[in-house]
Amino acid sequence: MRINRIQLHNFGSYSEDNLFNFEVKSPEERVVVIGGKNGAGKTTLFTAIQVCLYGNYAFGYKTAGKRYLDDIYSLLNNQAKLDETEISYVEIAFQQIDNADLFDYVIRRSWTWPKNNVQESLLVWQNGKQLDEDELSNFQNYLLHLIPPDMLKLYFFDGEKIADYFLNSKEVNIRDALMILSGNDTFDILHDQIKRVFRNSEGGKDESGQEYLNTQATVKKLQSQVAELEAETQKYQDDISELDAEIKKQKKIYADRGGITIEEWTTLHTQLKSEEERRERLNWQRKAIATDLLPFALLPQLIEQTLDQIQQEKDHQTYQTLKRSLQDGKFYDVLSDAVKNIGSVDIDHDTQQLYSKISEYLLDSKWEQFEPLLGLSSDDEGQVRAIVSRVSSFDKKALKNYKKRISASIESSKKIRARLQSTSIENFEEYMKLLADLEERLKVSSIKQTHAQELLTIKKEETEQQLSKLHALKKEFETQLKRHSVSMVSGKALLLLEELQGTLYSDLIHQVEADLNRKFREMIRKDNFFSKFYIDPQFVVHLLRNQTINIEDLSALLRSRDFRVLNMALGKEATKQLLNHYNAKTITDLEVALDMETAKQIELPVEINKDQLSSGEKQIFVMSLYWAMMKQSKNELPYIIDTPFARIDTEHRANITEHFFKNLSGQLIILSTNEELSSEHMQAMRSQISHVYMLDYGQDQKTHIYENQYFEG
Repeated sequence: MRINRIQLHNFGSYSEDNLFNFEVKSPEERVVVIGGKNGAGKTTLFTAIQVCLYGNYAFGYKTAGKRYLDDIYSLLNNQAKLDETEISYVEIAFQQIDNADLFDYVIRRSWTWPKNNVQESLLVWQNGKQLDEDELSNFQNYLLHLIPPDMLKLYFFDGEKIADYFLNSKEVNIRDALMILSGNDTFDILHDQIKRVFRNSEGGKDESGQEYLNTQATVKKLQSQVAELEAETQKYQDDISELDAEIKKQKKIYADRGGITIEEWTTLHTQLKSEEERRERLNWQRKAIATDLLPFALLPQLIEQTLDQIQQEKDHQTYQTLKRSLQDGKFYDVLSDAVKNIGSVDIDHDTQQLYSKISEYLLDSKWEQFEPLLGLSSDDEGQVRAIVSRVSSFDKKALKNYKKRISASIESSKKIRARLQSTSIENFEEYMKLLADLEERLKVSSIKQTHAQELLTIKKEETEQQLSKLHALKKEFETQLKRHSVSMVSGKALLLLEELQGTLYSDLIHQVEADLNRKFREMIRKDNFFSKFYIDPQFVVHLLRNQTINIEDLSALLRSRDFRVLNMALGKEATKQLLNHYNAKTITDLEVALDMETAKQIELPVEINKDQLSSGEKQIFVMSLYWAMMKQSKNELPYIIDTPFARIDTEHRANITEHFFKNLSGQLIILSTNEELSSEHMQAMRSQISHVYMLDYGQDQKTHIYENQYFEG
């Protein structure tokens, strides 16, 4: 799918007709950049595209009922809503290739509001022909098949929310998303159908088959409990975040009411003293200028006359020196020899004539009457010229600047004194008591979260045990099926399908895992940040880092006689590798092996809790996972990305531009603020950019669209 045109009419801040044209001549020009400051209309456009294509599904509603229409009413242009005869609509023209055929579609979703009662209509044209009611229904189902509602957030990418979308188990199931993207969700549907047939067959009623299915149900139940515990853990994390925010809020309220700590009180007094010392220093500097330079600066003509007098005295001194040289007999002798050499008949006469002409030319008689006034030596002249240079370079505005700085210091002192007068430390004890209460609640929530996390680990272990049991029952079930004829086909089909699913899942996980590791390494700027990402059969992503562990510490962990303690400390992958390294199967086997170990340390792939990552690191991890998942998509669909660099620091933005945005396949529409996509990032994508738009929310409370403009352009 490629969007060619978007038109908004009386939608949000887009008053009357507003057009975005994305048509291109070359398929390589696949990037559209739309800039605008916060509040300019980017999020409105982002929402409009979703609503036009998916209607109520864009908001998570199954039907276009009252709640959905109320939400729509809040999105309509406020000025247009005053006129009941007006209309609002969003229209999108796009191209889609289906079975090697190219189709041109135009979708228009419009709204009217007679008596504030919102009514919606949908019109669709295919290759210029309007679809009838049945065709329209089929088209809507076709769109929902292209991007199922649960997958909308993967293509309508909000940079500020995408990390929560992936890291919060309540939001997305990575396995289900990958199944849909890769087209393998068909196998899940087929598996459920065969299982239903088998349950009703003879084979589904025998003991081994029933136990296999019961255990399978137990595994699903445990997985559901794991999901609930993950949600509970997240709830406590949310409580912790809220309490932390409340503590910050109370600190702000206390500060806004004038409450400060004793340390802040002392700091204000120190600042007041510093301003007084600053003014004293500025006044001294101003007086020094007034004493040394100001008298000369006030008499510029006298300075010019002095420089002229110095120059004249230097010229007079030059005249006297030249005169003495000419009157020296040696010069006359040199002239006489020169005249003789050229063959003069009357040497004395010619020499005298030549000497007179040279003297007349070189010596200016005006200097005979000149009387030196200053009589400066070279050192004296240098000092005078230095003073003149300082006076010439002196900016008369400097004194005004000193005055401004002194005034600013006085104003700063006034503010500090006002702050001191408006503040108080009287309620400090009550404030500290409130903070202590909030911090205690924060501590309790942290303890509850830890308890839920421990219970979650136990449930995960139980799930693993039941999965092992299920594997054993599966083998027994296969043997039992050989003795049945009626149910054998459905039972074998069930097992074969599960085996095929396992192979497909394994291949899929391997592909995503490889792409995730490669993409994360490309975008992260830290060396040796991690060893690898590992995706387990339940599609849970684990972050592993090779660490050196003391053998003594491992022995201490084994004293609990419980593998769960080892798993919690190191992670399952490290525990598995440890057991394989020593060829151990039990705690006792491992203890014996460690006792015999001569080395003091061993390197293991220890699992790192993703919650320990910084916000920027989480964002890069999520974008890497997102990129790896979207590579499995069988359909080329557009990506609409709002706030592309949320939580990303400046040094990583170039990497993300180069290795994420430029490598996504299909059309890419980026909605950016002036603090995100810079001219350098634009230059990096120049060959792929087809259109650039700038949004501006004017004083008329309308969004205005400017083509081929950007913040820095």
